[in-house]
Amino acid sequence: MEVSVCIVNWNTRELLRNCLRSIEIHTRGVQHEVVVVDNASTDGSCEIVREQFPWVKLVASADNLGFARGCNLAVTSSVGEYVLYLNPDTELVTNAIEGMHRYLRSRPECGAVGCRLLNTDGSIQFTCASAFPSPRNELTSMLLLDRAFPRSAALSSRELNHWSHKDSRDIECLSGACMMMPRLLVDRLGGFDESLFMYGEDLDLCFRVRQQGLALHYLADESIYHHEGAASRTKGRSFAPLRQRQANYYFLQKNFGISRAVGYRAAVFVGSVARLLAGAVIGPLALLKRRRAGSDLEAFLAKYGDLLLWSLGIKGMPSR
Repeated sequence: MEVSVCIVNWNTRELLRNCLRSIEIHTRGVQHEVVVVDNASTDGSCEIVREQFPWVKLVASADNLGFARGCNLAVTSSVGEYVLYLNPDTELVTNAIEGMHRYLRSRPECGAVGCRLLNTDGSIQFTCASAFPSPRNELTSMLLLDRAFPRSAALSSRELNHWSHKDSRDIECLSGACMMMPRLLVDRLGGFDESLFMYGEDLDLCFRVRQQGLALHYLADESIYHHEGAASRTKGRSFAPLRQRQANYYFLQKNFGISRAVGYRAAVFVGSVARLLAGAVIGPLALLKRRRAGSDLEAFLAKYGDLLLWSLGIKGMPSR
């Protein structure tokens, strides 16, 4: 077996169906298997897999293991020479699995490869090839300096928005939504850090790949749709922003030390204060122009209010 496609699912039945169908339609020229770990879904996801995709290896967990543990379980249940971590909210539009596999086989000094991720509207999702989080890029993003100076690499966000992402290149970090690695490397590194339940697992794994002296490559020639955030939309407006910041804080503390992590938290504090002040000034003007501005303003203030409280250590993580 050449490639094991490892998917962790939680209550995204229709998206999972579309993902598996796209693999079936677009993947050719590479021997592959698909392993789906279902994290105790209640929406009939397991039934869909059993009934419509009998060729998929289904591992039905009685508990929600989270993304990291689910991926690690999928890997132990697979046999491929290469492992592809793939989100259930993705859809292949090219023969991306074969393309990434061919690239890794041709470049042994490369530890992992990802491809171009597209938003639902077809625009490029810049998180597919990014930098590691830092106090600097968090602050430039929160203060909108990356948008004010879009061509500046120094003021770019973590998503490297100064770069179009239309060309292939080696990169610091790939998205865990689509990332292929040799199994021998996955086994050597121990897979994802299971201390992380959701978000940040890809950051940590990419960092450990680079510690091995291996490159990570973004392959712009292959494309996959990523309907991002489907599993967390029902959790509330602050769920994803809070978990992402906490994961970044954990990553920085683990790999760069407490001073860098504290600096990151301080950047979130400054950025949240700036956003709230801007909302207090601009919000009333928006209310006069648009009927729906009230609910938008409420969501905006709630999001950055929660981030401010998190940066001060007052608000913890939302429940799983």
